Amino acid sequence: MKLFRFVPLVLAVAMTSAFASSSDVKTIDTSNKQPAVKNELPPELQGRPPVTKQTRLELIRTMQAEFGFAKKLIPKGEKGLQLTSNGQITPDDQSVAMQVATYGPAAKPGDKLQITDVVIKDSQIIFDINGGSKKKGHWYDHVQVGGGGGMVPVHQEKGINNPGCTLSLVFPKYVPEMTSADVKKMLAPLIDFTVKSPTQAYIDTLPPKLKQSIENHQALVGMSKEMVIDALGRPPKRIRESDGQADYEEWIYGAPPADVQFVRFVNEEVVRVEHMQVGGEKTVKTAREVKVNAVTGAATMVDSNAPETASAQAPGDGAGEKTAEAKKPPKAPTLKRPGEETEEQKGAVIGKNSGELGSKPIPTSSGPEPEWGTKPASSSSSTTPATNSPQAPLPGEGQLPPVTPR
Repeated sequence: MKLFRFVPLVLAVAMTSAFASSSDVKTIDTSNKQPAVKNELPPELQGRPPVTKQTRLELIRTMQAEFGFAKKLIPKGEKGLQLTSNGQITPDDQSVAMQVATYGPAAKPGDKLQITDVVIKDSQIIFDINGGSKKKGHWYDHVQVGGGGGMVPVHQEKGINNPGCTLSLVFPKYVPEMTSADVKKMLAPLIDFTVKSPTQAYIDTLPPKLKQSIENHQALVGMSKEMVIDALGRPPKRIRESDGQADYEEWIYGAPPADVQFVRFVNEEVVRVEHMQVGGEKTVKTAREVKVNAVTGAATMVDSNAPETASAQAPGDGAGEKTAEAKKPPKAPTLKRPGEETEEQKGAVIGKNSGELGSKPIPTSSGPEPEWGTKPASSSSSTTPATNSPQAPLPGEGQLPPVTPR
């Protein structure tokens, strides 16, 4: 009888464990909404045994304090980045941009960086880049001095967090036996250890068309100052001017009689490129060709269907100058008030051969000019008083007798 009393209890415990296991399975299935891509070793590392103690020390010695160049945007913050052995990077670009907007960038594409610490665990290698993301303390941070007024720490940190990032290189099961060259090859999606200059590292991250323009030493509208320096070098001459609407800086490359190129910047961005060639031909570009993100430094090409700037010829060649910016001829100076009509608008013709002096007409004669003191012959009248003569007598002189016509 005692045995039968325990049977319901055993059945209840078994059913409870079954329900618990089934609920656990459901929880795992719902948490993995998107199937993760399987992490596999590269073909050259498959079948290798786990890393030995000697290889572990060799990797730490060779990789620590190694310099490289960033190929992607690396954010600050404690979350860091994770890179699998087959080249998958997490988090995605959108999440990285949010981290950069919150904490700032640890390295932009093309920036030189340094691996400051290396830790090898069971299935991953953790790299601290530019000091890492976690603040590291020192023994003297806890030392304080003072007296009756209170205690003051001997060493005070200037910044809260280090300006770096943590990168984890994750393997499927364990860290296999490998060399430093194998590690650098797996870190290639984020860090380039082969280039020798920041310029080369930055150019490799740009779109193909923009990369070709820089290699061909061409400045495009929309470039930043760093891009123009990479394409044309530092300018021999720079001037600062204002066009009445905005202040701008113009970089001048070359001098006559050779080719001369003018690159104009407004707010650190190219807004106008003018190229004067030896033959007199001039080309002016004002349409945007490149768009650069000021926060992330990422560059994209603008649609090629945008209106382009036509080429122009230098003045004096008889063809006239044509530029993308339509310029109206300046108005001639005038003393007329606004709204006042000119003589041409009133219908008057002013000139040397118009027969007028100013606005009053000059009388013309049809016959011979009469002598002084006489009047011209007229068929309507025979004599006229002397007062109607062309000139009155001078003061003090007698009146002249009337003269009859001949």
